This record gives sequence, structure tokens and C-alpha cells, in this order.
Amino acid sequence: MSTDHRTTDDALLELLDSRLWLARSGSVALGTPSTLRKALCQAHMFSSTDAWGTSIVKLSNEEILIDCDQINRIWNRIRVS
Repeated sequence: MSTDHRTTDDALLELLDSRLWLARSGSVALGTPSTLRKALCQAHMFSSTDAWGTSIVKLSNEEILIDCDQINRIWNRIRVS
């Protein structure tokens, strides 16, 4: 994956309540489009129970992709808050 598709953790934390994010496992949606906060929760729950890689994509701009490692880092930061 190109680094052009990545956004910093801090920038994503600023977007937690923005809409149109979708959690996915492979090409399968894990729910309906929602806030980044809800998509993080869905992706984190699914990644702890399944071996498939999870990701989150911004629907209005599929150039922003959050991979499994970044999901876990952000989850750990918001979980402590």
C-alpha cells in the first residue's frame, strides 16, 4: 500500500466524530457507514475474534485507508481517554 493512503494517528483522532467511515474485513463491510469512532469499535471487536485483516475506509474519499495496525494504535489511545 502506498503511504499516500495513510493519515497520521493524531489527524484521525481529530476526525473521530466525522461520518461516512466503513469498517471492513477484506471486502466485507462490518456494519453500516458511521462515525470513525464507531467504525474503530467495529473493526477492533472483529479483529480480536478473526484472523482476517480489518481496515477502515472513508467512503467519500477512498484514498484514506486505516489498516489493522493503525486501528489498534488509535483504539489504545481512545480507550484510555
